[in-house]
Amino acid sequence: MRSIEAMETEIGYQLTDLEKLELPRSQTSFDDCVITGSGDSYVASLVAKYVSGHHVVSCHPMDIVFNPAIVRNRKVYLVSISGRTRATICAAKVAKKNALRTIAVTKRPDSPLAKCSDDIISIQYNSTNIPTSGTIGFTASMLYCLSLVSKVDYMSNVKNIYEESIGPADLLSNCKLESSTSHIFLGNGIFFPAALYGSLKMNEVFGVRSFAYSLDEFCHSPIFSIKNKDRIIIVGSDTHDLNVSKRITNQLSEINILTFYVDCRNRSMVESLLKSIFFLQQYVVKLAVKNRLKDCSFLKNQRLLSLSSQLIYGY
Repeated sequence: MRSIEAMETEIGYQLTDLEKLELPRSQTSFDDCVITGSGDSYVASLVAKYVSGHHVVSCHPMDIVFNPAIVRNRKVYLVSISGRTRATICAAKVAKKNALRTIAVTKRPDSPLAKCSDDIISIQYNSTNIPTSGTIGFTASMLYCLSLVSKVDYMSNVKNIYEESIGPADLLSNCKLESSTSHIFLGNGIFFPAALYGSLKMNEVFGVRSFAYSLDEFCHSPIFSIKNKDRIIIVGSDTHDLNVSKRITNQLSEINILTFYVDCRNRSMVESLLKSIFFLQQYVVKLAVKNRLKDCSFLKNQRLLSLSSQLIYGY
């Protein structure tokens, strides 16, 4: 099985596996919690920050290394699917000296991160065990982070939410992708982490330039850098997002810039977030299939992959 097929398969696993997740109980107090991770795990921690009403601190692991005061007298949740991320392990060691408690949130209970943490929350889900761009691993870790700050009781709706995301993904993936196309993902509030996740997937799968901004911040400066072949994807769920998105879409279409709004309204905040994540995953993999890709770009560039592995894992 090649990496694009593996990605497609793991996206499908979510229909059954997400309902079976044994999520931790939500914390009684958010103000003494720090959730940290890098890459997809950073995005997962950022989601928890927004859902908690910004009571939970979300930061990159190196922020803790450079400023241990962030975790002083707090519980620190360190998120890493592999448990081998160098920055997160460094943060765990610093936090162990300063925090009330350190908890590894990982799929690998025997990993270096787990061994240097006080407690372990084990993430469990099915995977193909083939290197590919993260989908079910991200969604699972995001839900584990969410469960720390909010009761997660809507998992019986996963299939319906998933099916709602298929149509928009099919529609957008039918638009031809130019080699010079940059992707810009926009979202306000809780949808900014979703936009960031979409940007990371485009980097990994296609090796193209991709950026994420809050919807309103995009209009301040980044809007002046867009080109005709760029593709702008907006995720949103309220009237403000819809009104701003319509104005952006209508005016950019006049200069032949493809802008696509993903409507995530009429569901709870977290269900809307799940819909946006499912859409982004399906859009990327459907676009890869239609462009006849067999493997993710990050696996094909061995020199950059080696450099990335050295910096992330320390080898």
